[in-house]
Amino acid sequence: MTANKHFKRRVRERARRTGESYTAALRNLRRIDAEERQMEWQRIEKAEYGYAVHVPDDWDERPPNLKNSPWETARFGQPSDRRHSMIVFRGPGRPGMTPADVAELVQGTLLAAGYADFVISDADLGGRRAARLDCARHDAGRVWAVREYFVVDDGVRFCLGLGSSVPDEDDALFTAMAERFEILGA
Repeated sequence: MTANKHFKRRVRERARRTGESYTAALRNLRRIDAEERQMEWQRIEKAEYGYAVHVPDDWDERPPNLKNSPWETARFGQPSDRRHSMIVFRGPGRPGMTPADVAELVQGTLLAAGYADFVISDADLGGRRAARLDCARHDAGRVWAVREYFVVDDGVRFCLGLGSSVPDEDDALFTAMAERFEILGA
């Protein structure tokens, strides 16, 4: 019953966001979910940083880009398809800092980098209370949509950053990646 309720909410949200009818949104989400269930996953553990991620089997790891952020620990993407990627950040938190506080701080950085359309909401990241920040950068008729999940654990902040040029197609994939995120030793 609960899973059905959440699925119906996803259908309504997709219909609202895309302008599709409820039936078209339902059909598209069922197709996407079926493809996601058939996907093979690989678990990549970053013990030195205290987390593990699950990415599609055909994705590979790239070195972190420390020019992007000194807190970046890993990058992942599909070599044959640059339309989506994942970055994981890990850094120190301040006492009393909540995931929503972190999201608000990061929002300022993304705003300065040309992102807009910000929405911060409550979320789960690997079964933990988290904040989700959605935004997008628009350039020459293209979009790069970003979804970042923030969680604070024992004075450490983690961010799972997911980016896509086809956000509707990647919605189920990104949700599955967030559900599978693990904080080690917890």
